[in-house]
Amino acid sequence: MTRALAPGGQLTELDLAVLQHAAHGLTIAATARAIGKSAVAVQDARHRLMGKLGATTLVHAVFLACQAGILDGRPRRHGDHAGYEAHRRRGEDPTQCEPCRLGERAHRQAMRNRSNANQEAA
Repeated sequence: MTRALAPGGQLTELDLAVLQHAAHGLTIAATARAIGKSAVAVQDARHRLMGKLGATTLVHAVFLACQAGILDGRPRRHGDHAGYEAHRRRGEDPTQCEPCRLGERAHRQAMRNRSNANQEAA
């Protein structure tokens, strides 16, 4: 999935992941660990996305991404039913987020258990 930009092209999934982690204050090393890429790949993606956004610094890139609606600035929920549904509302495949997929599974199991308990009590 890519996002259209005026200055320099499309943001790739890697660009978006790096941008989101930068917006949360993660270092290059921490971002690399979080997304399973090398530090060099993350650093290259940072420079590439800055060019695509027409930003002079990483902070400027995050600001421009928020202005363009690429980042919404709100915290993202993960690992529960609300996080799973938030992925769906954003047009993302929620099954690709392991914590949200597992959280949704637990939510559905809890709903089944609650339904079964109500039926037994009636």
